[in-house]
Amino acid sequence: MGNTECSTGIEYLDGLLGGLHIGDNVVWETDAGAYVELFLEKFEHHSLEAGHNFIYVSFNRSPTTMSEKLSALPNPENITLLDCFTSGKGGDDPTFTKFYESRSRRSGINAIRVDNPMNVSEFTEILNDLEEKKGEGTRYVFDSMTGMQALWGGETRAYGFFMYACPRLYDLNTVAYWILEKEAHTSSFKANLSHVTQVVLEVTHTSGQLLVRVTKAENRHSADMFKPHRFEVLGDDIVFHEAAKKEILDLGGKVKALRLKRGLTQNQLAEKLNVTASYISQLERNIITPSVGSLLMLMEELQVDPGHFLSLDNAIPQRFVQSKSQRQSILLAGIRDDLVDCQSLVNTNENRRMQPMLVTIEPNSEIPSHLFSHKGDEFILILSGEMELDIENETYVLREGDSIYLDSSLPDAWRNTGEKPVQAVWVLSPPSL
Repeated sequence: MGNTECSTGIEYLDGLLGGLHIGDNVVWETDAGAYVELFLEKFEHHSLEAGHNFIYVSFNRSPTTMSEKLSALPNPENITLLDCFTSGKGGDDPTFTKFYESRSRRSGINAIRVDNPMNVSEFTEILNDLEEKKGEGTRYVFDSMTGMQALWGGETRAYGFFMYACPRLYDLNTVAYWILEKEAHTSSFKANLSHVTQVVLEVTHTSGQLLVRVTKAENRHSADMFKPHRFEVLGDDIVFHEAAKKEILDLGGKVKALRLKRGLTQNQLAEKLNVTASYISQLERNIITPSVGSLLMLMEELQVDPGHFLSLDNAIPQRFVQSKSQRQSILLAGIRDDLVDCQSLVNTNENRRMQPMLVTIEPNSEIPSHLFSHKGDEFILILSGEMELDIENETYVLREGDSIYLDSSLPDAWRNTGEKPVQAVWVLSPPSL
């Protein structure tokens, strides 16, 4: 992207919009349950990773909640939380004010409490002071125009503030996200916002489908821009269906096969190419297509010529049935192969939502970490043997026929203390290897 463009943090959305332009104010109209927070996190992560200052203006969530979420992002010292919740929606409840009385500095983010957020002038003065201190290029999220409207007694003041702030932020060469709940505002209010802002996106949850639609994108156009685009949320990834259909050569499958052949994890390959692990994950699932420069770097790192990626003869065949003899071994990063054997139970994970494997853990073995570096859900069914695992200082024993479902809790250790191998069906969702 050029100097006048930046990223949403989502490659497919960047392609749809032609990227964000410096100065853009982006209004997100969202349904409940439409995962708009994940779109915000991608934007925040990318902006902070690029070294920008970031100001998060919170009307809807407590400072403790936001501090925990924001401190997990890159360069948290560049983040300022402008807290309009504690003395606004939070009503100065001691549950929220104690954050400022004894809060830990470990998070690294700077939190500023607005003592009287109901006063629009006071809020604006504090925000203007922050804007001047942080300077041009700062990124912003205003988490709730709906919260502004409720706090300020109606649409008139919320719209008045937006009319003032939007051109000011544009002139400061910022990019700002503004979030509002679709059903909480009149059509005239939303039409007025659309007239002033540069970009408007709708995120809806209708009939079991998640959709993103661009309704305004100033000074840019593409053939597919204003159509609804269906997506799914898999772990912490946003997967667009249209993107998954574009790659007929299975470029991602070939990259993955070469990576595994060289014994590299997604993180390790990402480090070598100076990209994120999420980029490699989406590339291997054909969600995104690499640029020419990225493709050349891949060829050099994976030691293949262009014909390997461009030939249809190398495409991984799609089989619904896989015999025992067709199973392929999977190398696990940091795990000795004499302790754990892992075999795929499907021929490819392309366009699939889960990854089933047959895992064998040898007798008298202990793995002092989790087997898989995986952001998502896991299901394990013990076929034979007996296994111990530690989760948060608790030890659990799984025997033949037992099963366990894991989400965010990753075991600290796995042990086969018996004299027989443990064999288990292991399922990751979404696929990650």
